[in-house]
Amino acid sequence: MKIVLAESLGFCYGVNRAVEATKRLLKEKRDARVIGDIVHNEIVMKKLKDMGLKVYPDLSSIDFSDTAENSVAIIRAHGASPDVEDFLKRRFGYVVDLTCPIVYNVFSLAKDLEKKGYFIVIFGKKDHAEVKALCGRLNDYLIVEPGYDFETIKAFLREKKPKKVALISQTTMNSESFEKLAEKLLKLEGIEVSVNNTICNVTINREKMAIHLAQTCDAVVVVGGKRSSNTGKLAKIVESHGKRAFHVQNPEQLPDLSIYRKVGIISGTSTPKEQILKILDYIKFTYEGEVIRNGGEV
Repeated sequence: MKIVLAESLGFCYGVNRAVEATKRLLKEKRDARVIGDIVHNEIVMKKLKDMGLKVYPDLSSIDFSDTAENSVAIIRAHGASPDVEDFLKRRFGYVVDLTCPIVYNVFSLAKDLEKKGYFIVIFGKKDHAEVKALCGRLNDYLIVEPGYDFETIKAFLREKKPKKVALISQTTMNSESFEKLAEKLLKLEGIEVSVNNTICNVTINREKMAIHLAQTCDAVVVVGGKRSSNTGKLAKIVESHGKRAFHVQNPEQLPDLSIYRKVGIISGTSTPKEQILKILDYIKFTYEGEVIRNGGEV
């Protein structure tokens, strides 16, 4: 079996920055708390919790009865709405903002466009943390999720009657789907449309790698958390190109791969390299695989 590694694997800059900063706080014995997962990777989150990180699903679930002088609130890589930020600053003496710089740039762009009179259309998932943080900064907006009905969007805009519309995206969405939505919006009559592709370049490059692996391999192993938007997207891209994609977090989740002569390996941007290495080693030793690095290193 030949095992082909994607050119880029592991954490992106924003995720690595957030994880390493959280580890430093925990090593300093800070009482670190966060609303939601730092990253959407179950293995990474278990390690951080084992180090002492306290994770709460929402603001109302935070227990303030045991806060101490060394307590610190963390704003995760996806960002937080201004209301949440203000609340944390009031209740904690120290707040560490680990919002990904690329995500923060999207927040700033959206606010600037709104100030210029644009009605904001967001291509993203309404329950995703990044989208929630973005919406908390805007006065009015429309979220367009995958699988949208464009006639419904047209009807909404006819009723809303905006003169100008600005399209932006959650940073981890599928770039091809974004472009298709942009193309449809640009055809609307009587509305000035500004298209702003705010999808992260790292995720766009991973999409291209997923397509390349699907075109050159018999199957592709996609390594990453089950709740990771960008990891799940890679698996869907592979399958859309007619190849089997196995979205796994550990070797135990892999099926029998003996029927495949060439298997690709790619990861989401919230997947640590040690997680990828475990799966690579398992495939290599189980199937006597030859690793083709293709520029990729683990």
